[in-house]
Amino acid sequence: MAVLILTALSVIVTSLILFLVFRVLGNFRPGKRKVQEDLKKMKAEVEPWVKDLVPISKEELELFSLGQINQAFKKRVTTSSKGVFTTIYNEPIVAYNFKKYVSRKFDGVLYARTANHEFAYRIKNNEVKVVIDNELVGTLKDNGVLYGGRRNKMIARINRESELELMPIIVNDKEVGNLVKALPAGKKKAVNSRAFEFVKENLDEEEKKVFLSLAIFELVRREND
Repeated sequence: MAVLILTALSVIVTSLILFLVFRVLGNFRPGKRKVQEDLKKMKAEVEPWVKDLVPISKEELELFSLGQINQAFKKRVTTSSKGVFTTIYNEPIVAYNFKKYVSRKFDGVLYARTANHEFAYRIKNNEVKVVIDNELVGTLKDNGVLYGGRRNKMIARINRESELELMPIIVNDKEVGNLVKALPAGKKKAVNSRAFEFVKENLDEEEKKVFLSLAIFELVRREND
C-alpha cells in the first residue's frame, strides 16, 4: 500500500514539474502564434471596459491623467498588468493589458484600447513593433524614435533625454505635445495628476493616433519597470 502511495505521489510531483517546465518554456522566446494567442486573450480581458471609454478629443487629451481604475498586477511565471487610465475627472479613457515574457531582455506584448482605436505592441530585443488598428505603423527603437514607411524614416520621437520635467513628443517633425516625466522613486504623484502638457492646437486624427501610441507605451512601460 505504501509503495502505491509513494508511486502516486511521485507521478503527481513529476507531472507538476513537467507542467511548470512546459509553462516556463512556452513563455520563453514565444513564437508568433503564441504571441497572437496571448493578444487575443488580452483583448478579450479588456473588452468589458471598452463600452465605458470616453472618446478622446483634444480636450480629453488635456484632461488625461496618471490616475487609473481597475488596476491589477500579477507576477508568476510571467509578469502581467492591466488597468484603465482616466481623465482628471475619473472618466475612463484608455484600457490596457500588458504581459512580460521570461527573458533577460525586455520581451513582451501590450494591448491598449481607446473608444475609437486599438494599439498593439510587440516588444522584443529592445525594439517595439507598433500596430494601430491592425496596421503596422513602424518600429520604436531604444532612442525613442519611431521609424516606419517604405524608406524606414522617422515618423515620430519621444524625447526621454529632455532635462525638463516634460518629455516632448514630435510627430512628422512637429512637437504635438509633452508627456509629464515619471516622478523620482519614493515620491508620490498627486491624485489625478495630468499626464500631458502643451498639446498642439488643431491636432489631426493621424497625429493624435501616433502621439497616443508613444504616450501609452511610455506610461505602461513606467508601470512595469
